Amino acid sequence: MKPEKVQNKVQRYKKIRNTVTYVICAAALVLGGWALAKVQSSNKALLETTPPNSLQDKLTTEKVMIIGGSMAHGWKDPNDNSYLKRAFASLSDSTNTNWVYDDRTTVGGSPVSLQKKATLQTWLDKDKPQVVVISWGLLNDVYDKTPMNKFNAAFKDEIKKSLAAHAVVLIVTSPVTKATALYDHDQVEQYIQNEVKDASAFHSKNIYFIDLNSTMSTYMKAHNQTWQMYYGDSWHPNQAGHELGGKLLYNELIQTFGTGPILYKRNTAKSAQS
Repeated sequence: MKPEKVQNKVQRYKKIRNTVTYVICAAALVLGGWALAKVQSSNKALLETTPPNSLQDKLTTEKVMIIGGSMAHGWKDPNDNSYLKRAFASLSDSTNTNWVYDDRTTVGGSPVSLQKKATLQTWLDKDKPQVVVISWGLLNDVYDKTPMNKFNAAFKDEIKKSLAAHAVVLIVTSPVTKATALYDHDQVEQYIQNEVKDASAFHSKNIYFIDLNSTMSTYMKAHNQTWQMYYGDSWHPNQAGHELGGKLLYNELIQTFGTGPILYKRNTAKSAQS
């Protein structure tokens, strides 16, 4: 074949190749633009139909007021880090509810002495808690031989005022100590049973009873432990006792309320007879 014919053939081939390449590229651009537009349209539709904040955790803040004596305050823990404070700190760390801890404990106090001071209503009005924890060690009442009728009246007054403030009431017995395990056990149990009776008289879904003392006793028995491991003094647990009490209480709270906030249920409470 002559050189000029070969050259013409090569030029025609290059022209055809360039045309095909141009068509392919143009088609790719068109398809790519359509696909991109489709993805953008889909993303826009998804965002428009997604409720606000549903793609992120919703955080809640609640305040818990603590009513009790020296055990609830945290005596014999190096930092007064009580079983109650530990339990609610764990709730803050592991759930979407941030708990503001409002310590209104009275060292050496009791339900009767708190009623005489008439400060509970002032605290409720000022602090506005969503939850009130009543956790008396009851050993002061055993020591003072508080008559049951006076104890009942004062204890029910705490519940009544808390419910009237639209707060959920948690009644929590205290951790095991030498006194509650041995020589004051029966008397403490009598006061606890009266707490249960008094709370039941309200017929309210906003009252919860958690017998931490019994739960801790069961745990220690299952693990071949005694009060001696958790001895701070005869009336108070040491740091390890507050730690164990806090863990057990945290578990009880999770089992009772789940991981959500503790909410007051309106129109459920009835006045108890005094």
